[in-house]
Amino acid sequence: MEQRPYYTGTKKLLAALSILLLSISLYPLSPSSQLRPEIHARQVLEAYRRSYPDRVEAVTWQNDDWTIQVKGELFYWAKGRLLPEELRDKWQDYKPYVFYLYPDEPPDPKSYTQERIAELQRIGSAEHQMQGPDHHNGFRSALYGGVRRGEIEQQIVQTRFLGKSISIHGMIQNQVKRIDERIRALAQSDQEVAQFIKNIGTIGGYNWREIRGTSRISMHSFGLAIDIQPRKLGGKAIYWQWEQERNPNWMLVSQSSRWSPPEKVIQIFEDEGFVWGGKWDLYDHMHFEYRPELHEISALYGIFATLQSYGIGGD
Repeated sequence: MEQRPYYTGTKKLLAALSILLLSISLYPLSPSSQLRPEIHARQVLEAYRRSYPDRVEAVTWQNDDWTIQVKGELFYWAKGRLLPEELRDKWQDYKPYVFYLYPDEPPDPKSYTQERIAELQRIGSAEHQMQGPDHHNGFRSALYGGVRRGEIEQQIVQTRFLGKSISIHGMIQNQVKRIDERIRALAQSDQEVAQFIKNIGTIGGYNWREIRGTSRISMHSFGLAIDIQPRKLGGKAIYWQWEQERNPNWMLVSQSSRWSPPEKVIQIFEDEGFVWGGKWDLYDHMHFEYRPELHEISALYGIFATLQSYGIGGD
C-alpha cells in the first residue's frame, strides 16, 4: 500500500482536521497532560501506524507499556527506545529515538538565548557527537527492511530525479516521482524554480555510512534521504558542520546568509512526507529525509493545541 501525501502550513491544518474524530477517539481529552507539548508514546506509535499502513500492523497496550507490531515483530515503547520484549528492561543501555514537532518555519538565530547558543555549541562538539549509547536498530530494521548494508541494498532502486540519476529506497519511489513531476511542472511558470533546477550541481540519495565509532547510520544509509547541492553557494552557508570549520558562531548565521531551495520546492517535498534539514538548529539546507510520522505527530498536536485554546480538555 502506498503512503499518502502530507501537508504543512494551512494544508497541514486541513489535513489535521480530517483526522480530528479519529484523534479524539484515540487520545482522550482528559487528563490535561494529553494536550501539553510532550510527545507521548501512543501518539508517536499511532503516527507510525498511519504513516506506514503497509508495514505497521498494530499499536496495542501490553504488559504495562505501549507496543507497535511491524511486519510481525513486536516492539515496546520502553521510554522511547523501541525495544523487543527481551530488552525492554534494559532501556538505559540504548539511545532514544528522536521525535519532535516539525516546525512550519526555519528557526531565527536572532531568537537564540545565550543558554541556547551554549547548548548548540555543546551539541555540535566532536566529543558530544561520539558520546552516549547507540539506538537499538531492530525497529528500523523491521520498518525499513534491514540495517545491514546487504539488506538495505536489496531495497534500493535507481530513478531519475531533476535530471540526475539517484539511488533511493523502493518504498519512496512513488513519492520521489511525484516530487519530480511537480517541481518540473512548476518550473514552467516559476522562474525561481526553473533557475533552481538549472543550478543543481549534484543530487545524492543512498549512501551507506556509519557514524564513526558507533553503529549509528544516517537516513542516507536507508536510501530515505536526498541531498541537493547547487553548483555554487555564492559564499552562503549550507551545512552546520561545514560552517563550523570556519566560523565558531555557525549557529548564528542568518537565514538570508544560508543557501536554501525555493520555498515552493520545500513545500512539495513536505507534501510527500519529507522533512527539510533547513528547519533544524543543526541545519542542513541541502537535506531532505522521509519522516512522514513527524508530520502526523505535528498534525495531532496541532489539533490538541487548537482544542485547548477553546478550553477543551484541560487547564
